[in-house]
Parts: sequence; structure tokens; C-alpha cells
Amino acid sequence: MRHAWSRAAITLLMLGFMVGSGAGTEAHAQYSRKTPIVEAVQKTKNAIVTIKVDKKSANGRKETVGTGVIVDERGYVVTNRHVVATAEQVKVFLADGTELAADVLIEDGSHDLAVLRIKHDKKLQALSFGPSSDLMIGETVIAIGHPFGYKNTVSTGIVSALDREINMPAGETLTGLIQTNASINPGNSGGPLLNINGELVGINVALREGAQGIAFALPSDTVQQVLSKHLSAARLAGVNHGMVCREDVKEEGDHRQRVIVDEVARETPAAQAGLKRGDAILCVAERSVVNRLDVERALWGCKPGAKVDVTILRQGKEKIVTLVLDAQPDGDKATTAKTEGTKKKAPDK
Repeated sequence: MRHAWSRAAITLLMLGFMVGSGAGTEAHAQYSRKTPIVEAVQKTKNAIVTIKVDKKSANGRKETVGTGVIVDERGYVVTNRHVVATAEQVKVFLADGTELAADVLIEDGSHDLAVLRIKHDKKLQALSFGPSSDLMIGETVIAIGHPFGYKNTVSTGIVSALDREINMPAGETLTGLIQTNASINPGNSGGPLLNINGELVGINVALREGAQGIAFALPSDTVQQVLSKHLSAARLAGVNHGMVCREDVKEEGDHRQRVIVDEVARETPAAQAGLKRGDAILCVAERSVVNRLDVERALWGCKPGAKVDVTILRQGKEKIVTLVLDAQPDGDKATTAKTEGTKKKAPDK
């Protein structure tokens, strides 16, 4: 009799659990499972690529895997230099599995950054840069990459600290880094660190060996500076605009980052067009501008003598001025170089 009562009690408890579970499911059905993190991953996935590299080793050849980010729809990809250093062959795999051969255009050892070029018959999705100067300790960040070959792995964490300094195995010292506890492992190198809005705020570069939850990323502001130097309109198109630009970050607002003219060189297209220090650049050649790299990218397809409209904001009013681009001296253009195991080509437009 006692056993029968126990079975009945158990049955009732199970039924109660099932009813309660059902009620709970209905109660929670009103909440969306599509969190900001899910949205950030979905809208950026096509701008993140897998990089496979064949390298020489003591035992012959070995294949390593890293991650990259498309920074321009014409096929320019940024990753870590250590991912592609001494590469004999570099392949890039898009999110849809498309395999493309890649040329290594730039290797910047002082920042452990490299720029690759891939060619595709379609316009590619580029990842939007967000400012890193206004990152907050404790802010949520998202790391995406291919740790140990597990493709498109997503992990989340927070900004643990800012302005960190580390020594790399090759001897370089990287400064001003973002420290995060997002799960980053071998294969994440060169991949994006995103903020909750899906903006690129860092390039994952290293982890602390033997530790858990200690990894580092190059700030997006540093990445933009390096790319603006190596992928300038002068180097890629041979044209000169005469401006030195910087980013200005507001505390709030959807468009919290603007590009400001910091200097205007004398007797240059910018000076002749009437641009002034302090002007905010909104658009160049019909391309919206939110960082200094956008200014350079807008002019890659131009030739000396081309007329380019620039929309600026001056004293609260929009104004359009026209640049007539000059030819850049040959000494400032990109040149063909060859380093160990990797042929680097002068970027084509």
C-alpha cells in the first residue's frame, strides 16, 4: 500500500512538473531568443573568412589555420602577420565555402598585421569598424574565429582591461592592446573582436599561455591607422588629396564617430578646394565616411586629374566641395617586394 502511494505521489509530481513546464514554456514564448549577440553574429558572418596557409617546417610542409576580416568589398582582407609569415601558399575560404587564392600585399611586423587580396566576381561584404577609443571595461565583446580548426566558433566575454603591453615570440612588443576573457585559442588569430552592435573593435592577436580567460586584441583604431598608411590612395591609386584626418568620437548617438580634417597641406587639392582644419567629412565620391580608411578607400579607383565631390559639415551646415586630385610622387607608391617564402605584389585597383 505504501509503495502504491509512493508511485502515485511520484506520478503526481511528474505530472505537476510537466504542467509547470508547459506553463513556463507558454509564459516565456513572448521573449525573443534573437539577442543582440545573435544579431551581431548574423550580420557580420559573411565578412569573416578562414585562412589556410602552407608553410615550410623542419619536417617538410605544414598547414596552419587562421582567421581574417574583409575590410573592403573589393577583396582586401586583414589578418595577423604571424598567420601568413613565411607562407608558400595562402587560401581564403568565404563563409559560403568558396575557396580563393590570396596574395599577401602587406606585412607590418611592428603591429603583427598583414593585408591579403582576394578576387571574386561579386562584391564582398566588408566589416564595419567601430571606435576602440571609447571601449569600457566590463563591456560585452564577441570573438569569432576557427580555434583548433573548429570553423566559425563564437565566444563572448568582456573587456577585461585596456592599454595592455605584451612581448611576442618573434621579439616585437605590442602596446595599447585590449585584454578580454572571451575564449580565444590558436586559430582565432586575425579574427574579429566585435562589440554588441557587430562593429569591429579589435583584431585578436594573442593569448596568455597557461592561463584561462586572458587574451589580447589589437584595437580597431590602431588597425585603421596601419591600413590607412599601407592602403592609402597615394599607394594604391597614385593620387594625392592633401588631407590628414582623424576620428572624433561622441559619447552617444547612432553616428558617434566622425572623420575630422586635422591638417590641410598647402597647394594641394584639399587646400585648393577650400577644405579647412576642423571640417567633418561625411561623404567622398558618393561613399559614406566614418573613419579615415574610408577616405582612402573612396579614392582607390581614381586617377590624377579626377574631380571628386566631398560632402563636409562646417559649423553645423553641410557643404559640397570638389577635389581635383594630383598625381602622387612615384616614391610614395607601393612597390613590388619579395620576402622569405612570400611574394608580395603591388596592390592593383
